[in-house]
Amino acid sequence: MKPPKRILVATDFSETSDDALRMAGLVAQAYGASVVVAHVFDPTPAVPPVIWKNAKGFEESVAKEMEVAVREAMTGKTAELLSEVPDLEIAVRRDASAWRGILALADEFEVDQIIVGSHGRSGLSRALLGSVAEQVVRHAHCPVFVVRPEATPESK
Repeated sequence: MKPPKRILVATDFSETSDDALRMAGLVAQAYGASVVVAHVFDPTPAVPPVIWKNAKGFEESVAKEMEVAVREAMTGKTAELLSEVPDLEIAVRRDASAWRGILALADEFEVDQIIVGSHGRSGLSRALLGSVAEQVVRHAHCPVFVVRPEATPESK
């Protein structure tokens, strides 16, 4: 396996994705790689369907506002990483499927490694909610590094 030159790290603003950001910084420093910090969002669950259907242009308006908010939040999250990895980009994508959006961004930015956090769900919650990290691993065109939450006595 060749050292990565361009890394995509996905964030959902969780503690585990913060760990993934830190890992991306370490890998980027070790190999002199650039980093793309990505977030995929779907604005439709935030608003009742009746409003989507009856308000022309409302969906686009909400999506644009959400994208601005996401970019601002990502700028704050990546400030520390930017001091360690000067070649850093922020990518935001609107997609109903987080894992498909992550893979589309990986293709768009021609990355050769993806780093993603896993929430560590198991059993029924994993079956019902799915696993973005698992789908990324299954379908990615490049190596995927999955950062798992640290095991604590309460989580065992």
